[in-house]
Amino acid sequence: MAGQSPVKKIFSGSVWGIAAKVLDALAKFVTIPLLVSFYGKTDYGLIALAFSLNAYLRLMDLGMNIGSVRYFAMWESKGEYDKIATASRSSMVFYGLIGLVNALIFVWMADHGPDFFNISQDQAPTYRIMMYILAASTVFNWLSNVVIQLLSAKDELGFVHRITVISSVLNFLIALAAIHFQWSLEVYFLFYTLSLMVVIPLNVLRLKRYPLPLRKLLLPKWDGKVFKQILGYSMAIFAMGLFQFSAKELRPILLAKFATGIDVLTDYRVIQTIANLVMSFGSIFLQVLLPSASKAHAENDQHKMEKMVFEATRYIAIFLTLVVFALILNAENLLVLYMGESYADLSKWLIIWLLTVLLSMHNTPVASLVLSSGKTKALVYSAAIGCILSLPITVVFAPEMGVGAAVMGYLVYMLIQMGFFYFYYIPKVLHMSSARIFFKAFSPSLLGAVLAWFLAYLTGTLVDLAQPYLAMALQTTVFLLVFAGFHGAFVIKRSDIDYLKSKLSPQP
Repeated sequence: MAGQSPVKKIFSGSVWGIAAKVLDALAKFVTIPLLVSFYGKTDYGLIALAFSLNAYLRLMDLGMNIGSVRYFAMWESKGEYDKIATASRSSMVFYGLIGLVNALIFVWMADHGPDFFNISQDQAPTYRIMMYILAASTVFNWLSNVVIQLLSAKDELGFVHRITVISSVLNFLIALAAIHFQWSLEVYFLFYTLSLMVVIPLNVLRLKRYPLPLRKLLLPKWDGKVFKQILGYSMAIFAMGLFQFSAKELRPILLAKFATGIDVLTDYRVIQTIANLVMSFGSIFLQVLLPSASKAHAENDQHKMEKMVFEATRYIAIFLTLVVFALILNAENLLVLYMGESYADLSKWLIIWLLTVLLSMHNTPVASLVLSSGKTKALVYSAAIGCILSLPITVVFAPEMGVGAAVMGYLVYMLIQMGFFYFYYIPKVLHMSSARIFFKAFSPSLLGAVLAWFLAYLTGTLVDLAQPYLAMALQTTVFLLVFAGFHGAFVIKRSDIDYLKSKLSPQP
């Protein structure tokens, strides 16, 4: 991809990442109701529990994912490939050990999990086999992190996201095969896990873009001197990530413990699938922006950093408000069509979750710059405070509110994080104007989305259509027309279009 501008690389990575996530979400949209219907709501809750346990153990990364991308990107920009090779080989040792520890934890959970969670005696054998499957696959998945980090630093995320499409297609086909051939839950989970791993060799081959042989990048060899530099930065990220992961990934685990039954995780999984579509966009933007933010910070160009944060926030806000409010507009009809009438009551929790995600994800450019600066101590404090105050909400209200307890706990956590960003990080750490970012970069798109939602909702009320498909089509059409008209008139300028065209056009 030599000759591509940074803007084009960011755009390519974002577009392909979003496309991959949309395809993955569509595959889940189709397969989850089929799988719930085939295996039953209670047994499908075991899959949701396995996903939640696996996701929470990702905190064992110790912040190395962000730290490695930061240093790999800086060294790559300076052509210091020997440092990259030394650090990546040390990372292979590090992640290999973490994978082994992770595998032992899953083996332990296989024996002791049924006593901790609301798992019946009939479900216990299936649960144990799923834990053993995760134990067998976890080492390979942890080692693949190094490959993704190297490709991220090389601005190859567009390729990574294109390749993940293969996994999404396989996931879809495996779900259909499980239903058609009536596989047991254990067999389905085994093939699902394998489908996530098939892309690893393709990503490894892409590392040939580096001017180094693969063995110099991936052959495990410990070098504490260079690795210590990354680990020192990453430990602060880990301390922050410990509380962030706990606030996010402990919620379904706490539901499995304190709610009335394991089937509540199926409800959680249903609305999580929709909300995660938007959340994944934020993680894509962070992945794509972090290398550019690290290079801008290394140049110590305050004007360049301010421009990057403001413009990135503005463009991300346009996209996120469009997606979030379109989903909010159709939340109830979407759930009815998706899972059936019995799931319509989940719409209020889905709406609250979507709004929470929007408030958090619009700060992605600010977060990327804060992380690249290395000044992360305050991030640890804010994450700790948010985690400590929000998790008890899930525990206390889980028996009565079910999935709503997890949603409200997440809302409290995110409101605390937003307060820290706007009242501390932006003015004190980045020395930028919080008011300018919120009112001029984020709020115009938010206002346009609220206006479009109101007019579309009013139209749906006046034209009462019995068919959910027709109602969704009408309301969405009105929403898109008003949203596009508002942004064309007040938000998007001609200079923005000309700028993107100039950056995204083929470079000689």
